[in-house]
Amino acid sequence: MHHRHIALAAAALALAAAQPATAQGGGFGTAGEVPFALQGRVYFIPEETEQLPDFSRLRPQGTISTTVLNIQPQSFTVGFPGVTDRFEWFAIDYNGRIMLPQAGTYTFRLTSDDGSKLFIDGELVVDNDGVHGPGSIDGEATLAAGLHDVRVQYFQGPREEVALMLEWGPDAENLRPLDFAALAPGMYRREGNRLRADMAGAALFATNSADLQPQALVLLAEIKRTMIDAHPGARISVDGHTDDVGSDTDNQALSERRARSVVSWLTQHGVDASRITATGHGEAQPKVPNNSDRNRAQNRRIEITVTLP
Repeated sequence: MHHRHIALAAAALALAAAQPATAQGGGFGTAGEVPFALQGRVYFIPEETEQLPDFSRLRPQGTISTTVLNIQPQSFTVGFPGVTDRFEWFAIDYNGRIMLPQAGTYTFRLTSDDGSKLFIDGELVVDNDGVHGPGSIDGEATLAAGLHDVRVQYFQGPREEVALMLEWGPDAENLRPLDFAALAPGMYRREGNRLRADMAGAALFATNSADLQPQALVLLAEIKRTMIDAHPGARISVDGHTDDVGSDTDNQALSERRARSVVSWLTQHGVDASRITATGHGEAQPKVPNNSDRNRAQNRRIEITVTLP
């Protein structure tokens, strides 16, 4: 694994310190859990801490969600509005998932003030731990196409600045912020009193199959925890969709079987069947035109809607 340390210029520090953090575009996150986002648990740590703590020995003070870690060096007084008034001596343990469309060897850059570490699928990729000013370390990981677990650990020790940036790319010269929304295995949105999650069929089922794949179980558990368990009185709709490959009859039957597979998993994990309805739509409701392999992949999907009372 290749590492290199990069000092940030003083002029850049002064400019970034004057910019406030925003919830999704460069802050630590907003309070609460959101499906398919990067979830961070916030902890208090003892003063004079010099390295990342053992999170298993700490009690979380709150949970935050974000899609991008792009906190450029800025004043430590930003803190966590809405979560805690702590400005220093805190730590965050972030966990999320990305769905890679293709295999490759990728470079990851983790910038922080103070310490941080990056793990992918449980393996340490970047170690930027310790009390230090804003600085970056690179690491490489060879990853297969598909779902990958991402964990970022971070702590802020003494004032005056905070920073936490996670970038990635094909090499160190072509890096950009790692966007968990763009690489999410599904999409989440809220429409009035309805919470909606869309998951591409490739993340859930093999071709022409209604059997849930192992990675589908992880995603459904996340949806159950963040969307369903938090709203015990809500109604749940599961809708299955296919692309236009194959006959209308076969696609209709396949979409129904896939919707029933999701319902079966939910009921087996404690969700009352009386709360759930399942519908197969076949190829009748494409999300985008079925004119390319990429578009067809988007149309092969499961939609879960939680309607609040």
